Amino acid sequence: MASRSGTSGSDSATNHAGAERSGIFVDLSEDARTDESRALTLAGVARDSRLDRKFLILIALASAIATLGLLQSSTAVVIGAMLVSPLMGPIMGVGFGLATIETGLIRRALVTLAAGMFIAIVVAMLIILISPIQDVTPELRARTQPTLMDLGVAVVGGIAGAIAVIRNLSGVMVGVSIATALVPPLATVAFGIVTGRADFVTGAALLFLTNTLAIAFAATIVARINRFGPSLTPQHTAMQLAGILAVLGVLSIPLAISLDNIGREIRARAIVQSELSSLLQPRDRVENLNVVVNGEEVGVEGVILVDRFTPSLGDKLAASATRRLDRKVLVDLAQVKRQTNAAEEYEDQLNRRVSALEQRDADVEALLSALTVGGLIGREELLIDVQAKRVLILRDRDAEAEEVGEARDRIITETRIRYPGWLLREGMLDQP
Repeated sequence: MASRSGTSGSDSATNHAGAERSGIFVDLSEDARTDESRALTLAGVARDSRLDRKFLILIALASAIATLGLLQSSTAVVIGAMLVSPLMGPIMGVGFGLATIETGLIRRALVTLAAGMFIAIVVAMLIILISPIQDVTPELRARTQPTLMDLGVAVVGGIAGAIAVIRNLSGVMVGVSIATALVPPLATVAFGIVTGRADFVTGAALLFLTNTLAIAFAATIVARINRFGPSLTPQHTAMQLAGILAVLGVLSIPLAISLDNIGREIRARAIVQSELSSLLQPRDRVENLNVVVNGEEVGVEGVILVDRFTPSLGDKLAASATRRLDRKVLVDLAQVKRQTNAAEEYEDQLNRRVSALEQRDADVEALLSALTVGGLIGREELLIDVQAKRVLILRDRDAEAEEVGEARDRIITETRIRYPGWLLREGMLDQP
């Protein structure tokens, strides 16, 4: 981390010597911070940007904690990883290096940051490879869709972090580390690499890049305001600011697209629910409803509990929702008739049936993920009989390389152990 809680008491006292006045930024009308205090602050930033054994140990531990937390979907464990992570140090080094135009500090910080990223991803990949749990959890999915909101959090966090460095406020840096996730996105990148999920790799990498650049650039601006670095001409200052804004502007494009997609899905769900409510009778009830935006189409699936069947319900909902959303809406609704003489019993049966179907789908998806991990076995090579819980794995052992065959055997054996209720067979279609 970029906090300097480990600085000696004399250094801390020196850092505060010229900064014990009200306000967050230094009063620019007076020379409130001496050259010596600025030099000590920069020395602390350079020290936290150093690539040493302590940094490597902390980043490895943070990556391990973050990976385990993501796999368990434990928010508390993920937060613990953010507190252990030392990545704020080199990121602040980049920001202050840009402000002071010190290429040595920038180079050192970038090398440390790159090494930290590499170690974090490798450690996470090793843990995921040996872990029996490789399912997509809400904590993992939350790191794959960064938006402009994340950019805003990172910018504000970077400002707070730079102030914490300048004013030696270690407590503030703890909050910044929690707010601006750095290691969990790297662990999510590792998960995407191991499981072959390219969308997880790109989404998490974009989140990490967003947080890193926003924090560094915010630190640069705060450092320049506080008179760190040489006195640049107004033209040079304007060019430096324009460069920062240009990079953040380019970065904002995919984030804005992601935010727009999420907003469109929320809007589509609200409109579909509103239109469906207007078409149902007072006693009808929506038991289950899924709305998914896929490109220029919206898919709607659901189960409706009704007193009387309405054959055209799906068509009416598709037509009205298409008009309001101005895009094609595909509707697949299952209407289940309510029995008035045994309504509660029927509802219980329906709930159990829906739950059983959802659990079956989840089990099938988990089984497929286990078999296709790493991409050695393609989904097109799997024939599944869901009712009988049987899977036929199409293989031609004579055509397989020895190492590939052994790796496939291991995957199949591990899957058999994890899912004893399923029958996994290997062979070709023309074999008995």
